[in-house]
Amino acid sequence: MSFFKMGSRFKHRSFDYIPRFYDPAKEELEERLNSYNQKVNATEIAKNRIRHGFRKGGVDTRKYSQRVRKRSNFRLLGIIVFLVLVTLLILYKYLPQIVAAIEK
Repeated sequence: MSFFKMGSRFKHRSFDYIPRFYDPAKEELEERLNSYNQKVNATEIAKNRIRHGFRKGGVDTRKYSQRVRKRSNFRLLGIIVFLVLVTLLILYKYLPQIVAAIEK
């Protein structure tokens, strides 16, 4: 009976975590300023800029790719409609002559 204690309950765990504010724009600005103040050669600055561009690749890149993909799809749709209309025009105009040539 000593295993079943009615009066004691387990207490929840508490953590002493204090969240900090993170500003990515401010950190990026400080990083760029530090790289220019350190008198690093131009190739290292270019490498860091390219590396940061690949790392960033966020919302702007997605929006741009969606816009380009949409434009490409509309262009493809226009080409398909144009080709179908040209094909129908050719068939309408020259189909009787083609059928007559095959029957001879």
